[in-house]
Amino acid sequence: MINLPIIIKTPGSKDFRTIIQDTGEDGFAVLAPGSDELVLAPGRVVEVACNRQDARYEFTTKVQRYLPGEPPLYYLAYPDDYRRIQARSHVRAKAALEFRYAVWLKDDWPYRPPRPHKRGVTVDISGGGAQLVLRDPVEVGDLLYLELHLPGRRRHMPMRLAGRVKRVAPREIDGVTRYEVGVAFEGISERQEDQIIAFVFQRLLEERRQRS
Repeated sequence: MINLPIIIKTPGSKDFRTIIQDTGEDGFAVLAPGSDELVLAPGRVVEVACNRQDARYEFTTKVQRYLPGEPPLYYLAYPDDYRRIQARSHVRAKAALEFRYAVWLKDDWPYRPPRPHKRGVTVDISGGGAQLVLRDPVEVGDLLYLELHLPGRRRHMPMRLAGRVKRVAPREIDGVTRYEVGVAFEGISERQEDQIIAFVFQRLLEERRQRS
């Protein structure tokens, strides 16, 4: 799928996050870095991973060619086989966390995040997504850029996330229309996911102690 975020792994190099730019009969093109931080020669074997809603998919493939230009592209061959890794089920916890957000334009994803100039609050959160309350309407399919301070993290280091809008429901709250929005996180790192899951289980433990 064009614009699908993927991760390219090469031995001895840092993981390379990019997006699919084009698809053809024998392979697909991904956006190359704008610098010389990673050089993939034709014939080099690489590991590719992508996260979908149902699972994580991994496969091994070869670099076909590099095409300089605007934008620069790497062409990779389609794999003969792939591995499907079942996504972890996510437990949600109620949490009212204030955050800033903005709609992330399709052409700017994933390298040019917008300035988060609007405010919202979470209703609940999990490692896979969150329920939000917004003042302004959004559309199903929109990608939101979120900056929130997760309790336990340093205050000056907000967590930066991308959330795909899955549902929108207008609600009257204190006589004012608000919008309950369900989002699924996209491109979330394993570290971010682990931090959210740790927060969720800590919150659930606190709730259990209060009930006891």
